[in-house]
Amino acid sequence: MLSVLQAHGGHSIQRVSQRVRFATDVEALWYLRQDVMTALSAIDGESAARRQMKGINSMFKGGLPGSMGPRAHQRFTNNG
Repeated sequence: MLSVLQAHGGHSIQRVSQRVRFATDVEALWYLRQDVMTALSAIDGESAARRQMKGINSMFKGGLPGSMGPRAHQRFTNNG
């Protein structure tokens, strides 16, 4: 996360970088992903931020309880 953030400047990036730097565990970093995404989106746009986040998200595989993983979006259909 820090390497992605360090490629950018600005107050909001520095604030998020500091929070990432002082995160105490994997769970805290997991929840900081949204803040990183928001900061990157503000600078590079949402599409570029999502591409950058794919690499970050893959680092969490196997390191979190199953209930904390990314949720698969399901399409609901009306069978009635």
